[in-house]
Amino acid sequence: MSKAHLWTWEDIVHLPEMEQPEIIGGQPFVRAIARTTHGRIVSQLSRQVGRADSPDVRDGWWISVEPSVRLSPHNIVGPDLAGWRKARLPELPDDWPLDVRPDWVCEVLSPGTARYDRSTKAQLYAASGIPHYWIVDPSERLVEVLELSGDKWRVFGVFGDDDKLVLPPFGEFDITVSDLFLPRRPAGPIAP
Repeated sequence: MSKAHLWTWEDIVHLPEMEQPEIIGGQPFVRAIARTTHGRIVSQLSRQVGRADSPDVRDGWWISVEPSVRLSPHNIVGPDLAGWRKARLPELPDDWPLDVRPDWVCEVLSPGTARYDRSTKAQLYAASGIPHYWIVDPSERLVEVLELSGDKWRVFGVFGDDDKLVLPPFGEFDITVSDLFLPRRPAGPIAP
């Protein structure tokens, strides 16, 4: 009986960038094409946390949307957003995939990835030593902020529509949670 093949970068490098799966534990995971609202949330969140990615910010960040990050030979991920502290990574390499562990990752849940993002990827991010993980849940209009404590996630807090606050690791900038989501639809029929 032969061992199952464990995928690496070499197995996907020849594929077009938009067709490359994530690799978790040596197994490919094909990501679904994102819904329009998913992309809007990523864009809005990038705009808010992106304020930390400015030359004017002392001890700032590099923020990237959907980077390919190799956490190990058999674990290559593409989080919706990731960030690296400039104090730890003075220059952002243009490598593909990037071989530097992020200091922060964020996943926006979708019906097809919610379980995967909350379990498999959360465990991998913790095992890789990523200090901060945000999970954005569009259906519940919530942002769950997790901080690494040893090798386990500790919930810093879960925040909703009415919250405007400073969230770790972005201590200088407040986040307005309601701005991430489309406005709520009014109850009742839509006027002609």
